[in-house]
Amino acid sequence: MMVRKQSVWMILIGLVLGWSMAPAVAGESLENKQVYLTFDDGPLTGTREILAVLTREEVPATFFLVGDHVVANAERRETLGLLRDSPWVRIANHSYSHAWERYRTFYADPDGMLADFRKNNEVLGFTQPPYPTRLPGRIDWRYENRYVSADSHPRDSANKAPKGIEQLFENGFVIYGWDIEWGRPGRRGALEPAESLLNRIRQRLTGGKTVKPDRIVILMHDFHFNVKSTLESLETLIRGLKREKLVFKWMHDY
Repeated sequence: MMVRKQSVWMILIGLVLGWSMAPAVAGESLENKQVYLTFDDGPLTGTREILAVLTREEVPATFFLVGDHVVANAERRETLGLLRDSPWVRIANHSYSHAWERYRTFYADPDGMLADFRKNNEVLGFTQPPYPTRLPGRIDWRYENRYVSADSHPRDSANKAPKGIEQLFENGFVIYGWDIEWGRPGRRGALEPAESLLNRIRQRLTGGKTVKPDRIVILMHDFHFNVKSTLESLETLIRGLKREKLVFKWMHDY
């Protein structure tokens, strides 16, 4: 009887917090499907701790870095060096300024956008295209002959890419969004449990709700992983993905 009451309470809590409590889609194996772990906004508190987990678990991941965060102090510049030197990490461009959090102004100025991303290339040491890139504050994909917007995800957009995004692409910036985000329900409270995220990943892959079939890009943020509990959740996620026999890849190989 006690077990049943606990189950009811877990369902109610999940409904309140917006977690997906539906059972995983059964029957279809995830073996050999590809998973891309990506971390945004570093280097920040949490970046080195993530790197330690990746090293212990021996899995690759891509860090989309913000130049203004790199140059903030000597410790963060040192963190950039650690990421560069790691065999498990590839770094990518997430803009120099993160739009200074003024996204409408940023995206209304295509030439300013290009200058901002080029400035971050200099900070990160990128000299040869293609430059793996993620836009700040919005989800867009522009790679190969495809444009996918937030409104059309995961399908190709019926519209052309906005001028600023197309200009970036023409200058060697290959733009990647994400298929699923790991965050805090309602952007506050505790990080979504790893088991819940694993369930959503399974549903996305088996339901064909990713930009490329059989591939899933997971967005995470460095600052979520600055305490023991969330780092343990990251380990739980990685081990769950390993159990499902997914193949871990860098965005550079997408």
